[in-house]
Amino acid sequence: MGPLAAMLSALVVTDIGTTISRYKRNGAMWLLASLFFMTAYLFALVAGAIYLSTLYTPLEATIILAVASLVLGLVIVGVIYWLNARDRRVAAERRRRSQSQTGLAVATALAVFRKRPLLAAGMAVGLGTALGLLGKSGNRDHS
Repeated sequence: MGPLAAMLSALVVTDIGTTISRYKRNGAMWLLASLFFMTAYLFALVAGAIYLSTLYTPLEATIILAVASLVLGLVIVGVIYWLNARDRRVAAERRRRSQSQTGLAVATALAVFRKRPLLAAGMAVGLGTALGLLGKSGNRDHS
């Protein structure tokens, strides 16, 4: 079990290192992209203000852009709340499904124990033996 555990831990560390470097790279790229998105947004606001100031007074143009930005922000916040509520409902449904499956497994095990106790005892001994054999390592060093 020792060499297998060492190999699996090396694999996990390699996967985690790769994942972390990918997240760092993606984070840097999203940061750079968001910088350019914000620049484009600012230029769009300036262009909108210039255009609206030809139709209205500069103060009215600024107020119109501010209200439009506020409405868009509120819509985005509403979408975020809706998505979070949906995620909570999905998680609760998964939890209920998992609990019902666990309850079904326990009920089945109890029925087997009640109706066929020798079969259940044999299964328990076999499972214990299998777990004991898999858990033993021939080379244990307790130092």
